[in-house]
Amino acid sequence: MSGIKPFETVTVDTDKVACAGEGGGLVGGHPKVYLNLGPGGRVECPYCSRLFLKRGAPAEYPPNQTSKSA
Repeated sequence: MSGIKPFETVTVDTDKVACAGEGGGLVGGHPKVYLNLGPGGRVECPYCSRLFLKRGAPAEYPPNQTSKSA
């Protein structure tokens, strides 16, 4: 079994989130970044690929939208 962890999805109630990776910026994380959820109610962290999904947003992307576009 590989040591790669699956991507994480975090459900939020706000339009803005902060991400510092697993363990934060101190141990095994990445620099803290502030992200705005796009009109689709989702954004993916550019460092760790953690997906933030606004509660009530569609579970799947429309065919012409990717997680990087938010």
